Amino acid sequence: MWSEMIYPQAPYDVERLFGRVSMDPLQYIELENRLLKVPLVLNHGEAVVSIQSQGTKERPAFEIKGEEVSQKDEVVSRICAMYDFDMKPRAILAALNSTTIGELVGQYAGMPIICEPDCYSALLKNIVHQQLNMKFAYTLTYRFVTSYGREKHGVWFYPDAEVVSKLTVEELRELQFSNRKAEYVIGIARKIINGELNMEELSALSNEEVYKKLLPIRGVGPWTVECVLLFGLGRKDILPAGDVGIQNAIKKWFNLPTKPTKEELYAYHDKWSPYSSYVSMYLWESLSE
Repeated sequence: MWSEMIYPQAPYDVERLFGRVSMDPLQYIELENRLLKVPLVLNHGEAVVSIQSQGTKERPAFEIKGEEVSQKDEVVSRICAMYDFDMKPRAILAALNSTTIGELVGQYAGMPIICEPDCYSALLKNIVHQQLNMKFAYTLTYRFVTSYGREKHGVWFYPDAEVVSKLTVEELRELQFSNRKAEYVIGIARKIINGELNMEELSALSNEEVYKKLLPIRGVGPWTVECVLLFGLGRKDILPAGDVGIQNAIKKWFNLPTKPTKEELYAYHDKWSPYSSYVSMYLWESLSE
């Protein structure tokens, strides 16, 4: 067993971190102990990793614990990326404070981008979530993972591509997948198994290259690619212009008569670059308050 203390730059909004994570029933979370457990598929093997908050928004501190010492460096790097422990909140505030979204940025300063454990789970999750309300999207993902994934120490790993590739549409229909969504998920898994799609190589590609790699895949549109960039790769300058939640939040924030078009949102993106991913997170959060 090993442990490592991480001290993100303040402010780091611990409460919003736990609030966002607790929305997903797949997550292992102990709110009373401010503890999370995370499934990681590593270069060599897998690990269930504990992350415990031991600080505050103004003095953030997290203890990361793992089992195999040989995995420590890779685990710490992955967890820091997954929970945005390298976030630069002061730079974000300085860059966006004087924009028309400055008040929103101040309100949610320190809210991290929270990623999925890897790009594979991010892609499958967002395929499942397409065109569903949030509650049922999480329910359907939970059914999928707990039916075909694997559990270790109370934590669920997404089903391997090999497992998913052998499923039938009828099996997923029993979980309340639509025909097309079942076909999409199985098709993606088969592309991974036959070597047409390598999810691990995406981290080395530019945003534009990721678009070119993923968009030709059946069932993958711009929104799904943007979600993979944001929640799979942790890219900091992504504004999902086709997301209804983002559109509604912009309408609400600026008191607009109608939702903005994609083109109008892309114009906003230019003003919020290179931190538009954070603005996206703040906008989503603002809808629940």
